[in-house]
Order: sequence, then structure tokens, then C-alpha cells
Amino acid sequence: MTELIQRAPLSQILHIATASLAHASPVLSAAITAGFRESGVQSLKNLNDPNALPMVAIRSAGLALESIVGVVRHQPDGSSRSEEEQDDSEVDEITEALVDEEYLETLVQIANERFEANTERIRRFEENLFGGKSKEEDQWEDTEERKERKRREGLAKRAALKAHGGGRV
Repeated sequence: MTELIQRAPLSQILHIATASLAHASPVLSAAITAGFRESGVQSLKNLNDPNALPMVAIRSAGLALESIVGVVRHQPDGSSRSEEEQDDSEVDEITEALVDEEYLETLVQIANERFEANTERIRRFEENLFGGKSKEEDQWEDTEERKERKRREGLAKRAALKAHGGGRV
């Protein structure tokens, strides 16, 4: 039996849970615009259900790199082994390189270039998603936090109007 030795990194997927389909849409748009073309929206429920909580899956296989670099040949028990190999109980497979060192170096160079391209995609995705704002500037606020902020803003506005002689608010 012969097995191939293959260097193929698994594609990675970033899942982002969103509050609604309306929230999922700009996240998906930012991902696709940044170059993550295989991204999509999924949910275990109907996406039109207000309780759906759509999941945006950000993925890209466009920069994948696969290459067969060797084989492992398994020796059947006792067959075609030399006397030296039969004495060594651990020898039951032979690993054989199919490419030379120069080819491996070329693969490493290509892989590094693809990592750089992917890093640039991630940067563009962040920029598209946050619109150039720092993450701290655009924090998510839940319903209670928003209600409290709106109450404070309303009270401050009322106080400002009263201070300037404005009538009813």
C-alpha cells in the first residue's frame, strides 16, 4: 500500500453571529469586498424568522496551496524485506521524497506570499467592517445600555433647553 504525503493547509472559516439578517448583510458585504468571495450567510432557522440569529461564515479557498511532496510505502509483513530490515521490528514503511530541496523552498516562498495576501485581505475586511474607526469607537450596545444612553441624552437636552430659556421640551 502507498500513501501520498501532501502539504495542504485546511481552509479556515470565521463565523460571526449577528442579531438579524439586516446586521448580517454589511458584514457579508465587507467580507466579499475584501476578497473573501466564498463567504455566505447561514442559519439553522428560516432567515426571515426574527429569532433566526444569522451566522456569517467568512472563508476563502482562493489562496489554498496543495502539493504532493512524497509517498509512504507500506511493506507487507515479511515480503521483499532484506535481512537487515526483517531484523528491525519497527521498519514496516518507507518514506520517499518526490521533490528536491529547491522545490520545497519554492513551495515555502509561494505559501509565504499567500499568507501576506491573506493578511492584506483581513486588513481590508476590518477596514470595510469598521469603516476606519477604531474598534473601541464602535462598541455594540445592548438594549438596556441604549435605553440608558438615550435617557441621559434626553435629560441633558431638556436641561440645556431650560438653561437657555426654551419652553417645553
